[in-house]
Amino acid sequence: MNKKNSLKACLLLAAATLGLAAAAPAAEEPTTPAAAPAGSGGLLGQTYAGLSYSYLRLDSSPVNADRYGFEYNQALNPGFDAVFNYDWTQTGRFGGDRAREQFLSAALRVFSTGWSWGRPYVEAGIGYDWMRLSAGVRDHSFAWIGGAGIEFQAAPNLTVTPFGRYQRLDGYGDKNLFTYGVKANYWLTHQWAVSAQLDRNDSQDMGYKVGFNYRF
Repeated sequence: MNKKNSLKACLLLAAATLGLAAAAPAAEEPTTPAAAPAGSGGLLGQTYAGLSYSYLRLDSSPVNADRYGFEYNQALNPGFDAVFNYDWTQTGRFGGDRAREQFLSAALRVFSTGWSWGRPYVEAGIGYDWMRLSAGVRDHSFAWIGGAGIEFQAAPNLTVTPFGRYQRLDGYGDKNLFTYGVKANYWLTHQWAVSAQLDRNDSQDMGYKVGFNYRF
């Protein structure tokens, strides 16, 4: 997917998400935003930390990759979250070497809790990427991040969230990356949850993620 189509897809997703919120009947909107209830199945509006593992099936590549991630979400004022992520990725061995990547990011997520059908959100942030390719070649880039999604309450302790996420990496030849998918979170107890995610990007790479979250 080229730069124009990637950015267009992300903007359309964000517009559609905001449009759904704006189209809901005005009578349903509360006078003041409410934070997500402590016992809900959602992650929006919660303070939690999570660890995850992803298997990445890389398209047109002789090897695949493993990714290990850490996420910390800090609930701010009602309707606002600060999100911090760190990912470490390593490919399989090819030609006696492996490619490795580290990505660190911070974002502000804005969401609505006023609708019975779900909680739409948009997010924007910044990040930095470090990459070591085979044969010791290294590169790095600043990143701009934007995304949108809707968290649906599928059951009292379960949420399902379709999402889209756009990254622009100014320092690389392939500057634009658009990823879309669906993730789920299930609270086993008041504090512990398991999570899963399936995603695909515009390079046709597939990601399969599992993890757990701990709520403070």
